[in-house]
Order: sequence, then structure tokens, then C-alpha cells
Amino acid sequence: MALEKLFIAVLVFFVIRPLAVYFYDNKALRKYPNQNLLSGITNLASIRERLRRFRTRDLYLQHQKHPVIRVAPNMLSFGDVKAIKDIYGFGSSCQKHEMYKLQNGEGHLNILNVIDREDHNRKRRMLSHAFSTKNLETWEFKITDKVEKLVAQFDKRAHSPAWKKGTSQPDGTLVDARYWFNLFTVDAIADIALSERLGMLESGSDVVQIGGPGEEGRAHPFIADMHEAARVKSKIVGTLDWYFVLKAVVTFFSSHARAQWKCGGDVGQTVINLAAKRLRRHGDGEDIDDFLSCLIADKAGNARGLDMDELKAETNILLDAGSETTAIALTHLLYYLVKNPQCLSKLRKEVSEAIAGDQIAPYSKVKSLPYLKACIDESLRLSPPLPRGLERVTPPEGATIMGEAIPGNVGVSVPAYVAHRDPGLFPEPEMFLPERWLDNENTGKMRDAFIPFSSGGRACIGRNITMIEQQILIATLVHRYDFSLPSPDWTLQNEEAFNLWPVELPLNIWKRALEA
Repeated sequence: MALEKLFIAVLVFFVIRPLAVYFYDNKALRKYPNQNLLSGITNLASIRERLRRFRTRDLYLQHQKHPVIRVAPNMLSFGDVKAIKDIYGFGSSCQKHEMYKLQNGEGHLNILNVIDREDHNRKRRMLSHAFSTKNLETWEFKITDKVEKLVAQFDKRAHSPAWKKGTSQPDGTLVDARYWFNLFTVDAIADIALSERLGMLESGSDVVQIGGPGEEGRAHPFIADMHEAARVKSKIVGTLDWYFVLKAVVTFFSSHARAQWKCGGDVGQTVINLAAKRLRRHGDGEDIDDFLSCLIADKAGNARGLDMDELKAETNILLDAGSETTAIALTHLLYYLVKNPQCLSKLRKEVSEAIAGDQIAPYSKVKSLPYLKACIDESLRLSPPLPRGLERVTPPEGATIMGEAIPGNVGVSVPAYVAHRDPGLFPEPEMFLPERWLDNENTGKMRDAFIPFSSGGRACIGRNITMIEQQILIATLVHRYDFSLPSPDWTLQNEEAFNLWPVELPLNIWKRALEA
């Protein structure tokens, strides 16, 4: 009898209740086509989409037929660029979705995941000066230092100019640029954020210490663990109300999932220890100029009095988002350049004329190069590091999106990957054509639809730093080296968790004969 009652309760909760809500349809969302068979009925359907290697690509193909798709019982995806302003623009009544709290975990909310607008504005005011281009230029030496270390590693693995003229290629010469770009961006942001020299580029490894003083024996692969933590969390974050239940279930039954969640804990512990180490240096009287100093005190030197949890949260997002998205962007950009040799040749000519005689590209000489900027933008258009729709929610009174009334408390989004392929704005959308950003009468409209950093008041505050890193590093690399892929038909593979990770970018590298 008890078993029968349990069966009935499960049947009601898992089947009858979701179906009743779906058919009752009090928000009139059933008129929109579902992403998959169960998307309109249960948030658990998001697991099916996450199992796809590149789920936003599949959503893009669906959006070619349907401008609005129901991706969850209470969430809509818009495939029309006209929805961008309504959802993300300045003055939009939509705010960040509750899903951001789940993405953050149980810790203090950071500038990326905080939902409350006043709290976000407070955080943005604290960091706006630090992220300004003018201020970032004062830290150019930190980026240059990491570029020098990356170049030293590439020089060890690069062939001489004469080798390229040969007919045979020795085995074991491929260099995974994706891996080295990951090391570069973590090393760079750790120095910029915390004045910490992790030494990943020198060692060729992402292994760092987990523990603080007295725990020097504990170490872990920082980048690999960030990826494992993102993999396991991204599989269930879309389930919303089911998130904590599923987390408990999978960690109980799966040793692999337990190990992945532990990876996230190890990353968090490392961040805590790095932040604590930096604060000890501050307490010892060191005058240090970095991102954390902007959180410790304002421009006038007045202490902000932030607690350790908030300092840890902001440090964590700097080391994660501040490294990961740039590494992704660098990998895709170099891939597209190697895959399109006419673009690489044109860029190399522009760069070499600007930095002739320099071993590392000075930012002052490359920051205004139009074709370099166009190549970066075109790569971000084709492969935005965050391809999916960033979730927002309509206010209780509802909102008008694309001229259509959307009920209150409904999740809404526009996937960057979809917006960037609008054929009316971007003819031949699958082609890498940097020239489309130069002397184009539609540039203004293209910019409105270009959202690799999102848009409006919640746009990515770190866009300046990723642009500076890309401009300096890519200019240096195309000036200094030639590259080739393993074969002419080799294509880059991606894996989408939260970000769009390139799996690997194996390259042959040759030193170029440069004039002294």
C-alpha cells in the first residue's frame, strides 16, 4: 500500500502536474515551438540539449525556421536581432535570471552573477577605473612579460625558416596552441589581478598549489579542474528547481561526478589562498598596483572594507572568466587566420609595417590597426566564447519584445551565435571575412547585433583587457611565425559547456626570417 502511494505521488509530481501546467498554459507560451519534445513540459529537458557537443549550433539551425523557440517551460529564445535591445539594451526592464545564482554556486555573488541592480552598480563603480583602457595600459608590462614567455616556448618548438622549404615533416612537431593560450591567459590575469606569478608558461604546466602555508604538498591542475567543474555544473544548471536534487543524486551514485565537483572545490580553495596571500602582502605594507588594490581601496586611498567572501568572489571571476574567454578567442582567431591564408597575409603586412624592429608588439603601435581589429571582431562574430543566450527575465508586469507582449517572470534570451549569423546584416555568415567590418555602410547595424560581450548595462566589464591581450599577442605571433594545420582539411572541434571550448589547435610553427 505504501509503495502504491509512493508510485502515485511520483506519477502526479513528475508526469501529471507538468502536463497540467503545460496544457493550462496560463502564460500563453504553448504557441511557441519547443526546442525538443519535453522543453515545454519540464526543465529536465535541458539535460538533453546539454548532451549535444555544440547545443547552440543546433538551436541556431532551429531558429532558421522559428524566430522564437520555447527552450524551457518558462523560457524563450529569440533568434531575431531586433530582440537584443528589448532584452539587453539600456533601459530594458529585464534583469538577470535566477539561473545566475545557480551558476555561481553557494558563495558570494560576483559582478558577473549578481542579480540585484543596485549591488551590480556598486560593484561596477568599484571596478570601472581598473578596467578602463587607460588604466590597463599601465599594466601592459605584465602582458608583455607573458607574451615574451610564450614566445620563448614557441621558439623552442618552432622550426627554422629553411625547414619549411623541405619536402618531409618530422614526427612529433605539432604544438597545441589552445593549451599554451590557456596557460598564457591564466598567467596574465593572475599577475594583473593579484600580482601573482604562477609560472605556468615557464613550467609548461597548469599545476598550482591548492593549500596555503604548511600545505605546500597539495597541488592540482588549475585549468583542467576549472573545465571539469564547468562540465558537471553546466549539465544540470538548466534544470533550475531540480538543480540541487540532481547534484545530490549524481554525486551519490557517480564517483566521476564527485571528482568533478571536487575539482570546483579545489579551484575555489586555490583562489582563496591566492587572495589571502595578496592581502597578507598588503598588510605587510607592500604598495601593489593591481585589480585587487582597486577592491581594497578607492582611487583616493580610502579603504572599501569589503569582506573576504566578496574579495574571493571577485578574484574567482577574474581568474576564471578573465582567462577562459580570452584563451578561447585567441584560439579561434589564430585558427581562422591559418585557415584563411589571404587574411593572414594581409594582417601580417599591416602588423609588420607597424612594429618593424620590435620583438613584442607594443600596444601603442597596434591598438589602432584597422585590419587587426577587424580580424578580432570577425572571429568573435563567428565563434563568440559565450555562444548561448544569456538569460534574462521579464519584470512581473511583463515586457514588449519585438513588438510582442511577453508575460511577466518569463526567461528570455538572444544567443550571440544566432544573432551573429543574421544573413541580412552578415552576408555569407559562415565565412571569415574581416573586410565586412571595414568601410561598410551597415557597420552601425552590425555593431548593434554584435554581442560577444553582451550589451547594455550588464555588458562584460572586461572587454578592454581581452582586446588588449589579443591585439598584442596576435600581432606578435603573426609577425614572428608561420603556421600550418595538421592537414589542409583539418577543422577545429569545439565543446560547449558554459563557454565554447576549442578541443585543441595543433599547429606546425616556423620562425620567420625577420630583419633586425
